Amino acid sequence: MNIVTHCLLFVQLFSFVCYSNQLQQLNIGAFFYENEFEYQRAFESAVLRINSENKSNFKLLPMIKKLSSYDGPIALKREDIVNSFGWKKFTIVYDAEDVYAYTKLQDLFQLHSLHSDIVRIRKFKRNEDYRILWKSIKGERRIVLDCNPNILLDLLKAAVPFDLTGQFNHLFLTNLDTHSSEIKSLRDNPAYAMNVTAVRLKLNDGFYKHSIAHKRAIANIKFHRQHLKVTLIHDALMLYGIALKNIATNYPTTQRYVNCDYNEYNSTYSSPAGSYIYNSMTNISPLDEVHFRSGSMLFDDNGQRTGFEIEMYEPLNDYGTAFWNTKGQITQQHIGANVLKKIVYRVATRIGEPLTAKTENVTHNRRYMGYAVDLIEALSKEIGFEYIFVPVADNGYGKYNKETKQWNGIIGELINNDAHMGICDLTITQARKTVVDFTVPFMQLGISILAYQKPTESKAWSAFLDPFTVDVWIYVMISIFIIALLFIFMARISRDEWENPHPCNKDPICLENKWNISNSFWLTMGSIMTAGSDILPCSASMRTFNAMWWIFAVIIANSYTANLAAFLTNSKMEGSISGIQDLAEQTKVKFGTMEGGSTFTFFSESNETTYRLAYNLMQNNDPPAYTKDNKEGVDRVLKNNGSYMFLMETTSLEYNTERNCKLKMLGEKFGEKHYAIAVPFGAEYRSNLSVAILKLSERGELFQLKNKWWKNHNNTCHEGVQTDASETPDMTFSEVRGIFYTLGVGVIIAYTVGIFEFLIYTQKVAAAEKLTFKKAFLKEIIFVLCVWNNKKPLKLASSNSSKTTSPNAP
Repeated sequence: MNIVTHCLLFVQLFSFVCYSNQLQQLNIGAFFYENEFEYQRAFESAVLRINSENKSNFKLLPMIKKLSSYDGPIALKREDIVNSFGWKKFTIVYDAEDVYAYTKLQDLFQLHSLHSDIVRIRKFKRNEDYRILWKSIKGERRIVLDCNPNILLDLLKAAVPFDLTGQFNHLFLTNLDTHSSEIKSLRDNPAYAMNVTAVRLKLNDGFYKHSIAHKRAIANIKFHRQHLKVTLIHDALMLYGIALKNIATNYPTTQRYVNCDYNEYNSTYSSPAGSYIYNSMTNISPLDEVHFRSGSMLFDDNGQRTGFEIEMYEPLNDYGTAFWNTKGQITQQHIGANVLKKIVYRVATRIGEPLTAKTENVTHNRRYMGYAVDLIEALSKEIGFEYIFVPVADNGYGKYNKETKQWNGIIGELINNDAHMGICDLTITQARKTVVDFTVPFMQLGISILAYQKPTESKAWSAFLDPFTVDVWIYVMISIFIIALLFIFMARISRDEWENPHPCNKDPICLENKWNISNSFWLTMGSIMTAGSDILPCSASMRTFNAMWWIFAVIIANSYTANLAAFLTNSKMEGSISGIQDLAEQTKVKFGTMEGGSTFTFFSESNETTYRLAYNLMQNNDPPAYTKDNKEGVDRVLKNNGSYMFLMETTSLEYNTERNCKLKMLGEKFGEKHYAIAVPFGAEYRSNLSVAILKLSERGELFQLKNKWWKNHNNTCHEGVQTDASETPDMTFSEVRGIFYTLGVGVIIAYTVGIFEFLIYTQKVAAAEKLTFKKAFLKEIIFVLCVWNNKKPLKLASSNSSKTTSPNAP
């Protein structure tokens, strides 16, 4: 404010100065209206204080004249304060009979001229029906009200029927004397639950601490309740008095009476000391600020005061919230929890597991359970507030309708101030940030693909035969049989394969060929089983024949071994889809996402080639690929058995895959996102919520909450689930049991043959030793059981030998 308007704004000062060797008497005058007794007393009190504290050789003589009322404007940038609220839309209400209203609100009026659709203006006249005014702006939640304090209560009472004083409304009172009104009487009235912000001149604490006379004179006065003019009159007089004190002994002048009238032909008389006094007033040192109620008297080159501050405060409960200075800076004050108004916060949410689920047969907040419910409960304990959950009617997150230009869902509730905060799996997006504020994120996530998980089929006992088809096995068995027969004939025609059975006998009476049917089949089978044989061919033709069979046997054996692992473990995933890029480059498998959600927005607004290609494919799908919610998307994945995939946020995806073994996440996550709590623009409690969320995160409570609501501790999905082709899990017995069955059958056959041979041998022993079959059987079986005895007498052989030689005995 200008130094002249500051000193002469509410009082017109003039002085008559005389000089002598004795005490100088300086006349100082002021103009007041008939009813301005308080201002007159303030003027006289200031003069008295200057005279009592003045140690110079002058004395001020007050002269008072009565005029009519004058209420000049204060150069206060109210636009700065409104911007600090974060308001994007509001209505200005002012007194049409106030000639200075435009000057005081000129910055806000300029906003109206630029944005008449979001900044509306309404005016009223004293003593008219104020209900007409409030009816014209019914539904407006943010109001800038400029009015005289003596009619403030009447205006507010008239606004009650139009729902303009509820807890979701914000009222900014611009008059600097609002503290002198009776607005505090509304503090305990439930009809006035709106957020109210007013402004007043910040007072100088140093003035009250150092002024003994002031303490003694007006110790019981609450200065915040004084009118602004009283403070300005005092500071103007003190500034003038200090300036006179600085120059009184050095600048003599002669007392003269002057004519205060002014016209173009003659001007008022100006004292020769006037310029000197003016310069002295503009250069009062900040060290003298203890003399002023409103702080340091600092002025710029144009005489504009730059040192004062305006306090923003809550008038119903009388606590400060911030300070505004002449540089347009706003500094927040620390507010104790004990001075805040009692508010039950309405928490908008949508029903959807695992964030919020609804239960029956209980009431109030106990009806709801889930991650979001537990998080709000933890925040309420951390900060200290009460709350109530309010599910949105359409169960929507918040989608903008271009036709109606309205938001629905949780975002719409916050914009309309029907809720204090909104929480669910609500993603921070640029579009939403233009209409609401968000706290710091409480969860980080991304996007991935929900796919159908085909259960592992139980393999047959003959699974170990799957590497070859049936016809291949038949061809292999036939080849073994034919090669064995050909081997026999080849050996019989090869001279080198006939050998002397008794090498010590140089003149044998016969030769023997070892390649009988048994040995031939043994070599053939041993070769193809890669086991080899203890007898080998000797002739060149037989070795060539055998080498070619070995080549065949090696290829067959290695081919079987190479394919065996793939057939005994999980088969490869159908198709070649391993991520969003593969999904976007094919047309066989359809895919989609929830229409209007943040994932839909991510694809529709992305400029990345893969994501744009995926979005175009979703747009062209018939039937439509989009769903109304995540549940519908999950159901479509399950019903289509792999022919449909769903793009969704990883948090919801993890929750569903934990609880349904037929679902799986396909590929890596992409498109990083964050969940946060949404609040209306300018909500003062947003920072408190953010700090509390950070504290919960640092203590690990957010991680514990997610584990509680996401993790399925009874999960058995790892059993009987088909895995990705890139994985090689351990084989179970069901996959290799056919090999065990084959081994068992072979052992049974071998023992069956052995038992038959044992019985035949027992029968020969019984005949040779003239024993009954039973006695012979017991004798032989006892010998068999004596496993430590490895030597057996050849009685049967001896008996047979004696019978053979007995006819030739003498």
